Amino acid sequence: MLPVGIDVRILNKIVNELRNRGLWAERHSYSIRIMHNGKFVASLHIYPGFNEVVLKLYGSRESNEITLSATKEVFTKYLPSYNLVIRFLS
Repeated sequence: MLPVGIDVRILNKIVNELRNRGLWAERHSYSIRIMHNGKFVASLHIYPGFNEVVLKLYGSRESNEITLSATKEVFTKYLPSYNLVIRFLS
């Protein structure tokens, strides 16, 4: 079985799109840390072999809503076959 991956250009487009929606996102491999209003509010973990994205939210209610909405839209656009798993940690 061949390893599964995501083209780095797609990952960078995801980061840029999150930034264009008012969030600050930084990527390291298949993990993305997200800031809103100067505070870390979420992390995204992408698992290409499982077609799954785990979004961990730990910000305020407002930040969580903004982050969740943006994330759903971005992943529907760029990785529509991936299942988005949401975990509220706050």
